[in-house]
Amino acid sequence: MTHLIEITALTKTFGTGSGSVEALKGIDLYVDEGEIFGVIGLSGAGKSTLIRCLNRLETPTSGRVVVAGRDLTTLNDSELLEARRGMGMIFQSFNLLSLRNVWSNVAFPLEMAGRPAPIIHQRVAELLEMVGLSDKAKNYPAQLSGGQKQRVGIARALANSPSILLCDEATSSLDPQTTASILSLIEDLKERLRLTVVLITHEMKVITEICDRVAVMEDGRIVETGQVIEVFTAPKHPTSKSFVEVVLSNREHFLEKGYRPKGILVRVGYIGAMVVEPLVYTLVKKFDVEANILQAHVDHIKGTPYGTLLLDLAGDTACVALALDYLKSSNVNLEVFDDPDSH
Repeated sequence: MTHLIEITALTKTFGTGSGSVEALKGIDLYVDEGEIFGVIGLSGAGKSTLIRCLNRLETPTSGRVVVAGRDLTTLNDSELLEARRGMGMIFQSFNLLSLRNVWSNVAFPLEMAGRPAPIIHQRVAELLEMVGLSDKAKNYPAQLSGGQKQRVGIARALANSPSILLCDEATSSLDPQTTASILSLIEDLKERLRLTVVLITHEMKVITEICDRVAVMEDGRIVETGQVIEVFTAPKHPTSKSFVEVVLSNREHFLEKGYRPKGILVRVGYIGAMVVEPLVYTLVKKFDVEANILQAHVDHIKGTPYGTLLLDLAGDTACVALALDYLKSSNVNLEVFDDPDSH
């Protein structure tokens, strides 16, 4: 299968000699046309360097970055400029021109591309309507809220009708409500304009809100990748698990507060139809165990319901073992934090 974006053995080293820093250490990944692909990692993981290598704002030290069949690492300056027009980019800090009003900020890429004035006028009007800022055309960046500034950034990124939108921590400086509105806008524009979106963030909630697939980065490497719902509900790498812990029930919170389990701590994750199943009731009635709910969480990933329960499962050893066997045979993700044989 041909992918819209293919990255192979990508490395990036800053500096030379003993003072050098290896930011990317052999990255391999692909992005398919029409998907929203998320990259998550802590500060210093290399995710910003990765996304800047995608449009050659950073030149890779080695490896290949193939976009729509063209290896960007082999292009000359004029070819690279043309390729970049097919990739819009929005930034955490907005990067708006303070001495230009909203209209002029959005028009700037079109002016740089040498578009005729009537085309610029029509395109800017369309874009401002798309992002809901038609009434702010004459305002300057200092007169806008953070969310409005990012909407201007999105409109500007789409000025040259790119097929790919790169989002570099686009919501990390925004409050939760504004973040939700910006993510909703990106998802709407992705569908309306048939965009492919690559989004980097340090927040798992952003990933679960709009992304189809996700890559988890640590220390310049990708440590896990897959469908968001798979990585979220059954993370394999410790780094992935740490991001999920922020959103889901956190057993350490109870232990740190002095909670002493009566039995075994287990976390049950379930998706789709299993969300409405009377799981705890079944455990109690069928296996005669005590299932104390410490935390419960129900939400959606791209419209699919999912839930988690943190349970203190106590009772007769044999009954608890049978209850665990039942959970393991059910359509749930099960994480056991203690050995049943120790009780």
